[in-house]
Amino acid sequence: MTRIAILTSCVLACSLALAGESTPPPALPAAAPFQDDPAVVAKLTALGEKSAAMLGKFKVEPAGVEKYHGALKGGPGRRDYGNKMAYAADRGTALYCGANHGSPHRLNDVWEFHLGSNTWRMICAPGGDATRLRGWQNEEKKLSDLVAKGTDVEKNKAELEKIQAQIKSWYAGVEVKDGYLQDKANGGPVGPWHTWDGLTYDEKSKRLYWAVLDSDNFKDEKNRVHRGLTRTYAQATGQDPEKLVAELKPGSSMYMYDPAKGRWAKQLGEGPFPIMRGMGGTLHYIPERDITVWYACVGNTPGGYDEGMWAYDAKANKWTNLVPGGTISGLMRQKKAPGEEIQAAYSPKHGKLVVVHKEMTFTYDFATNAWARVADNPSGGLDSQSVFSCDSNAGVCLLVGKKGGQWSKEPWTLGAYDPGADKWEVVEVKGDALPQDIPDRWDGGQAFSGYYDAKYNAFVLYCARSGQTWAYRHAAKK
Repeated sequence: MTRIAILTSCVLACSLALAGESTPPPALPAAAPFQDDPAVVAKLTALGEKSAAMLGKFKVEPAGVEKYHGALKGGPGRRDYGNKMAYAADRGTALYCGANHGSPHRLNDVWEFHLGSNTWRMICAPGGDATRLRGWQNEEKKLSDLVAKGTDVEKNKAELEKIQAQIKSWYAGVEVKDGYLQDKANGGPVGPWHTWDGLTYDEKSKRLYWAVLDSDNFKDEKNRVHRGLTRTYAQATGQDPEKLVAELKPGSSMYMYDPAKGRWAKQLGEGPFPIMRGMGGTLHYIPERDITVWYACVGNTPGGYDEGMWAYDAKANKWTNLVPGGTISGLMRQKKAPGEEIQAAYSPKHGKLVVVHKEMTFTYDFATNAWARVADNPSGGLDSQSVFSCDSNAGVCLLVGKKGGQWSKEPWTLGAYDPGADKWEVVEVKGDALPQDIPDRWDGGQAFSGYYDAKYNAFVLYCARSGQTWAYRHAAKK
């Protein structure tokens, strides 16, 4: 069975087996501040240079979190594709969210990981599961076609009415409010999908940013995603689609989660805006400049548009085009700038954004507004597979990946890139080895997400399927 067929069958099976969503999800209980686990901190403290330790099974909070979805019992799970955990220095944690390809769910929840206690905590409960909705919509179409063909009309009409009631019940948790279509439970996106590298934390505004890609910023109406979602919602609930569409305000398809408020909000305001629909781009906050960069040079875009490189200023609530799409596309074809399915890390020591794209490595220098291809990486960067983050203490960017692409049977390796020397090093890890694939898994085994934790000076891997946390220290604290 192909990968697509497996995913499709899982999505449909999970969707149709689950009950309706007529009641809102329960509120999260109040949470006490994280408390360090002495055993975990002792392992972190004992780490030497280029050494690692398995911290054991991570804890999951709150108790009973599986009531939101059974798959959450063991934590958030690694969302496909979303391998970036966004470090929040002011919170001393890493934030994480993202939607799956479809199975087991597509949620808009938010989680927080605290290294000192090796704990995952849900901080924003999900609203409606878009995987359930998609399953019902697919079934609705199938039954409608059967009725139109005159096949078992009475039976299929009765089943069709049941499915349509479930869809309407799901949409009872949705509304157009504050200028955008949103989930009533948390203000989040309705029907999100893959995240790729489109996640980052703004240290100044103290908000998590998510490139959801439900863009309306096209000239042609057929490609305006958010408006299309709004019309579908209106039709399912018996409202006037054009009246609701008229209530939508201009904005990008970047959503912002404020932990203090416990809610999402869509970025709205005055243009210009990036189109922000291309899959496989990157969203990255640059602290020294207090901007968030969106970069996309990808082929899987409606109409094949050129996105380019943009910067978002949260204080002004404005987007600026740093490098036009046509310029980026030209550089990409010459292999002087990255293409799609990339991962990015920012080195404050060097003032450069470093991007891995398969075996290629690129840097963007903010001082000169220029891209350059630099030394090739040893293992291959792929946003559906690898983990890439900057160790600001050591001044290197760390990459966990493997040669040969997504289905490769090659071992996972750790590489370190020094932007100053333009040199990669394959790291020989002391202590607990880098986790390898789980035997007999059809999809290649491990599923990692990760980040660099400045407080504990450790590069952290969330090993979602084994339930373990791996921590690595490249250099002693400077």
